[in-house]
Amino acid sequence: DPALVLKGAGHYATGCLPCHGAPGQPRSLIVQQMVPEPPYLPPVIREQGSDELFWVVKHGLKYTAMPAWVAQQRDDEVWAMVAFLRRLPQLNAAQFRQLAYGERAAQFDPAHVDPIMPVPQPPILANCVRCHGRDGSGRGSGAFPRLAGQSESYLLASLQAFARGERHSGVMQPVAAGLSARTMQAMAQYYAALDSGEPRTGAAAQASDEEAAAIARGAQLARHGAPERRIPSCVACHGPGAAARNPLYPRLAGQYADYLALQLTLFKHDHRGGTDYAHVMTAIGSRLDERDIRDLSLYYASLREAPELAPP
Repeated sequence: DPALVLKGAGHYATGCLPCHGAPGQPRSLIVQQMVPEPPYLPPVIREQGSDELFWVVKHGLKYTAMPAWVAQQRDDEVWAMVAFLRRLPQLNAAQFRQLAYGERAAQFDPAHVDPIMPVPQPPILANCVRCHGRDGSGRGSGAFPRLAGQSESYLLASLQAFARGERHSGVMQPVAAGLSARTMQAMAQYYAALDSGEPRTGAAAQASDEEAAAIARGAQLARHGAPERRIPSCVACHGPGAAARNPLYPRLAGQYADYLALQLTLFKHDHRGGTDYAHVMTAIGSRLDERDIRDLSLYYASLREAPELAPP
């Protein structure tokens, strides 16, 4: 899955590369004197099975420098790492940089790499850009969410929840935990100020018959809910529409379908956490079946909503 590979690459560059190297970026001499020595991974990955890689990434290895995954609830993130590791031996240096750094790939010139920590230390915005893009579009694959157009309140509350460990992610928790309150505010302001993109036209019309039917079912569920199953309307909290809403509720229109489906699945199994309102979605998510999740995700991904009124 290209989206899984992309998600794993982004984390590998910051969390794994310093000890395990990458194409065009060898391990430092200091790392090579560790006991036991962390292996340079590209040539040895083929010797490991996917289940073994999953186990090591999730649980770490005792008496080594290999840690366990920060968010034990997020097997989906661990599988993303496995997907990337499977791809790693096939990559050359340029391909690795493109996957890991996106639009900033050209800036990661090995000639300027620090000899001890082989990852340049960019400004914090540059760190966000690697996954979420300078324009907040999430690099277009669904591996990362669109941030452009979300409210500043929601983005700030999400960073704070990651930093506290109340929203679970082995990728975002370590990043957010290292941010000051002032930096979090600046990042939230930056992405909230971005335009969410040009409106899509005819997204549902361009879908296959099966997808169009799913979008229609998703629209019905989003607008009216399913009272017999105690599922409320989605639009009351998340839109679309011009009615003012709680700024801590995320905007869903135009978000990637795969990303939305993952979040709803995490809520369903109580593995997501988040802001003070996360428990609301955990209860609702537990009542959604797989088709509900797919239909709602496709419906919201097909939308661009109208400009909203200022929140009360």
